[in-house]
Amino acid sequence: MKSKNAEKFTDYYRQRRVTGTYDAQREGNKYRKIKRAVELKYFLELIDKQNEDRVLELGCSSGFLTKHLGKVTAIDTSEGMLEITKKKNPLATCVAGDMFSMPFKEGRFNKVVTMRVWNHLDESDLKRAIRESKRVLKNNGYLIFDAEEKSFLRRFIGFFYQRIFRTTGYKIYQYSLKDLKRILGSEGFKIEKVKIINHRIGRQILMRNKLVEK
Repeated sequence: MKSKNAEKFTDYYRQRRVTGTYDAQREGNKYRKIKRAVELKYFLELIDKQNEDRVLELGCSSGFLTKHLGKVTAIDTSEGMLEITKKKNPLATCVAGDMFSMPFKEGRFNKVVTMRVWNHLDESDLKRAIRESKRVLKNNGYLIFDAEEKSFLRRFIGFFYQRIFRTTGYKIYQYSLKDLKRILGSEGFKIEKVKIINHRIGRQILMRNKLVEK
């Protein structure tokens, strides 16, 4: 069962004002374009997609990452976002669905990835999302995702930046690497590889995690 916060998060990204401006706002200036390009590079390195891989992307949004994954299954609650994604990657199987309760059989995929999604989840929802990803992963499969590192200054500035420039974006939850190691360990995952992106203010943690206990 989804929490009220997760329901609000889902509803937020179904709004046309969010869907229609998503790419433009996230690549609205030179710095943002460079930052996104670095994120993409690191994500593709961590995914390390092979021809035989069955990859699932959660919360594909407008297909920024999906575009580069070739044959992939991409899931999102927003049909508007899925339409944009399909245009960017005709090879993608786009599925309207919820990452907390996915319409896939157990152990269907060997890699699950989500980019810039789980930073909108508090710890209880993050655990729920990890648990559902674990269900659809094969034994020894991989979970790749990112999180915003704990930083009061980044949280403070982000709060006012969003209100001054009226950018879209749901509430962000921050985690330390220690927090993530504890949460992942409790769900049967081991952190295998970490990439850190230094932003102007704060840092972003990208991780490749192996399922070691099904």
